Amino acid sequence: MNVKIGKRIKSLRKRDNVTQDKLAEALGVTSQAISKWENETGYPDIEYIVPIANFFNVTIDELFGHDTSEKEQRIREYCEKYDEMYRNWEPSEERVKIMRQALAEYPAEERLLWRLATALWYKWCEDDFDGHTVIDGRYQHDVSKYRAHEGWEEAAEIMEELLATSTDDKIRSECRDVLIRLYAQIGEKEKVYRLAEYCPDCKAANLFRAFNLIDDEEARINSQKLLLGALYLLRVHLPRQTKDPALKAKAFEKIIDLNKFVFNNDNYVFNHTNMEHMYLDYAESLIYQNRVDEVFPALEKAYEHAKGFDAYLEQLRRDGEMNYTSTFTDKLKDVSSEVYATKSLPDLLNFTLLDQDDIFYKKLHDDSRFDDLIKRIKSEVDE
Repeated sequence: MNVKIGKRIKSLRKRDNVTQDKLAEALGVTSQAISKWENETGYPDIEYIVPIANFFNVTIDELFGHDTSEKEQRIREYCEKYDEMYRNWEPSEERVKIMRQALAEYPAEERLLWRLATALWYKWCEDDFDGHTVIDGRYQHDVSKYRAHEGWEEAAEIMEELLATSTDDKIRSECRDVLIRLYAQIGEKEKVYRLAEYCPDCKAANLFRAFNLIDDEEARINSQKLLLGALYLLRVHLPRQTKDPALKAKAFEKIIDLNKFVFNNDNYVFNHTNMEHMYLDYAESLIYQNRVDEVFPALEKAYEHAKGFDAYLEQLRRDGEMNYTSTFTDKLKDVSSEVYATKSLPDLLNFTLLDQDDIFYKKLHDDSRFDDLIKRIKSEVDE
């Protein structure tokens, strides 16, 4: 034990104008014990160190007379050294060594632990082993090889502990980000999703990133569902930002183009309903401007997507996979229920195009092209 602790206790007691008797009473010891400590003929048991520091409102380092500024400077130097090595792409093994040396001096220091965990993770990723394979022409992680490869466990353990105990938001965020990638590489999907949901403010972004790190059909589908949700919000909110009909129509055009770009083709099954309503909203904005010749191509597109969605449901019914759709979209919870006895085409016909209260589509009722569209939809519905 540092022999200066007795002098330090006496100095702190004098600073706060506290008698030996008052300090002894607070600690539950005799005043003679306090006197021995201060005269350095005895030392406080370790169980009294924290209570003494708390009584004088100082850190344990300060109680022992350690120079906290010197300690902070030393830790900062270690961190800067590591960061420089990282920027210069020095081997991860060397970065691991410097952090282990630093932690030998300052155990449990979070900034050092975080850098050690990161270096360990990089070393695990960089080690010379074949952790990839090609499946169906796609470059994918081979989960079994990654999991069997040693070295990730210590990194994960350190970061999980920091995530649970650190009060530094930056460290916790960085731990979460690396753990998401690490667990995705070894195929721990549930842990990836748990970490992605850890931060409510950026949950959707983290989930999207997590889904794209996992090479399986379920993750791909979930990623596409998130994209659909984002595009839906664009469709609902972006046109509201202007009252100019021309700008509103232009907004719908851009959103439709973005949707096609994201999903690559018009027939993408999860996107049928979303695209149907996008084209209907676009058609409505065109009607408002009396751009009738442009309305009908938009309505035809809405019609095509409604048919595509209904054809998909029919295929599921024929294949006997009624409940399978629940994994694709929250809207389709049970295809066998009465809710889904009505498909998209009847809704398009009865609740949109032939809605007697709709002031927009009523403007088209005297146009032969509208009559032709209605006849074709009715024919599809009757079948």
